[in-house]
Amino acid sequence: MKEEHNLEKMRYDSLLKITRTMGGVALSGAAPTPSLELAKQLGISIADAWMCFDIYKTYFEKDLTKRHLSQMLQTTGVVILGGGLAGYVGIRLAQALLSEILEQIPIANSIITGIAFGSSTFIIGLAWLAIVEQSYFAQSADET
Repeated sequence: MKEEHNLEKMRYDSLLKITRTMGGVALSGAAPTPSLELAKQLGISIADAWMCFDIYKTYFEKDLTKRHLSQMLQTTGVVILGGGLAGYVGIRLAQALLSEILEQIPIANSIITGIAFGSSTFIIGLAWLAIVEQSYFAQSADET
């Protein structure tokens, strides 16, 4: 019962981190930044990565290392993560292009890019949470 309660708390904490990051990304994505879109995308990507590291730390109570990342890739499959990484870069570049195109319509630009940036961060967070949780269950099964 205690382990189930602990799992619920870890999920809750992780979802809170995802929601917080999503809100920050949506706000920064909505802010008009003429000619600085790629710099903004870099900052958003760093926030996404930090969120993923933080979720990992919530479950395993230690920092993500290359060895642990490699073990997670073996558990979840390198193809899924590789395709996800390529898709992530494509989404962020498309969002930067969309923001530059919509720069001429300030209100529409802020609303559309804010929603697009926030929702993609939310989806990334949920996908990472699923990968971390799967790895957590695999490690728990190995320990018993």
